[in-house]
Amino acid sequence: MSSSRQVPPKKRKPTATYLKRRKINEESLKSSGTAFIGQVIKFWNSSLWEGVDRIEDYVEKLLHSIFFLGHIHEARLLPNAFFESQAVKDKLETTFQMAFHNYMSPPCQTPFSILLTLAVRLCGHGDEYKIQEHLLSFLGALKLPPKIKGESNYTNYYTLEATVIAVCYNETPGALRPVKYYGASLSCRGERAKRIMINQSCLNVWHDYVSYAVLSFRHDEQGNGISFPGTVKCRAFYRNHQTNCYEDRRPCNNCGDLFSLSNPETDRNDFPYGNCAETECLSNLIFNDEDVRSNMILGIYYKRKT
Repeated sequence: MSSSRQVPPKKRKPTATYLKRRKINEESLKSSGTAFIGQVIKFWNSSLWEGVDRIEDYVEKLLHSIFFLGHIHEARLLPNAFFESQAVKDKLETTFQMAFHNYMSPPCQTPFSILLTLAVRLCGHGDEYKIQEHLLSFLGALKLPPKIKGESNYTNYYTLEATVIAVCYNETPGALRPVKYYGASLSCRGERAKRIMINQSCLNVWHDYVSYAVLSFRHDEQGNGISFPGTVKCRAFYRNHQTNCYEDRRPCNNCGDLFSLSNPETDRNDFPYGNCAETECLSNLIFNDEDVRSNMILGIYYKRKT
């Protein structure tokens, strides 16, 4: 009795262009992570971050987050890979042992999100433009390599920079200075890294309302969105690399689905639900504002577009 076996299809040989881009991506996280850590240490040792309570906690979280992204990267990078000097690495490991020893456990935030949190602590939640200036000062000091020829931005270079930051607040009657809450889009590259960080955020970081909305759109045929009261305002900003400033950005279609934000972009995008900066800042708002929590509408159903 004869049996037939299916012959697995032959794998296509990677093109030279693909291999070149993959090599750039592998090296870019290493060089960007090294530059990011170097600038964090410079700011920590200078007077720029003076006055921030427990500043060492932020530095440790930043190191841990970068080390973890190296751990889950396609070309796995150990913490040692992010240091050009063994002496600097040894000194930091003595001070921040947890970051070096627990780097395989998922962090609660990406590196840029932690940097944004630190900027808010340093500048105060009310002055969003001063916060932007602080972020731009940090990014400008990184001295990343020139953009890839033919590219308009760093799309194919792992910079650890969040593409978008967002701010939201509850503009209640009589409140002269509403508390502003901030968020950053995921500053990690690759489908696997984004999936891990979104899952971690849904389970351990974001408010349950936000987590449920994100998970429903990711896994169900019919998404279950949430809606905020009309007093809630939300704005997003995209960094223009040519002018080195933040510019207003409309909510993407995903945010329109998740949070019923007005005037979203009509085109679908390739980013997963939960990737956007609005997700983090709106979650922070829900956690801290009881008035918003009690006036939200849950269960805004949308048929997923395919």
